[in-house]
Amino acid sequence: MNNFKISHLKYLAYLKILKFKINLFVPKNTIEFIISHYNEDFKYLDYLPTNQKITIYLKKKNIKKKINKNYNIKFIQLDNIGKEGHTYLYHIINNYKKLSKINFFISASFINFKDRLINFTRIYKKVSDLNKKKYKGLYTFDGYFFLKNKKLKILDPNFRIFKHITSQGIKHILIPSKIYPLKKFLKTNFKNKQMDKYILSLNGIIAANKENITSVEKKVYQNIINEFKVVNRDYEIGHYLERLYPSIFRL
Repeated sequence: MNNFKISHLKYLAYLKILKFKINLFVPKNTIEFIISHYNEDFKYLDYLPTNQKITIYLKKKNIKKKINKNYNIKFIQLDNIGKEGHTYLYHIINNYKKLSKINFFISASFINFKDRLINFTRIYKKVSDLNKKKYKGLYTFDGYFFLKNKKLKILDPNFRIFKHITSQGIKHILIPSKIYPLKKFLKTNFKNKQMDKYILSLNGIIAANKENITSVEKKVYQNIINEFKVVNRDYEIGHYLERLYPSIFRL
């Protein structure tokens, strides 16, 4: 068995421990897991607690669902627009006044890739922590993101992206953002928010308290989601959001 498989199994075993901890100690329905799901296996549900809310947005039609009835799951069908960025905005807008205490945003593919699994595990650990006050309602992974040469990856305020190669090696030509570059997008939409210097959260995995999310007016989220219109296309604005979630949700 290679090192990746061994490491993968260790993380999955740790997720089981965190699941048990939440089921035992975290009050019911404190956390809501908001999952953007395309055609992934539902195996990831084995690692989520049964005493919390789980909302799964299905972005591919006619998915067969074989789910353990012990879970508190709600399925919502969406068109395949804007990947997880659109999903998260849709959830925030449609639940703005009734958001859960902690909202854990996840792409369903997190269990299949090492970097996503690591990121999920570290945030999951924070969300399960009984002393949540120290995180100030924003749960992202510990430390900063490092490049392979061990230099900190700094957010480029002039960042733009026109094509993207997925984890499966598929090349996407992106629909450009109407407001660019990154710093202008943040300043225009989130006037009272400051951009973090370093990349703190990757792969569209992040959790935040209700108060952190509603520190931004609902109409701001609505203005952004209106840019997502074309089915089965990738958007530059989605890559902006992925880099800016910690800045947007920070109080």
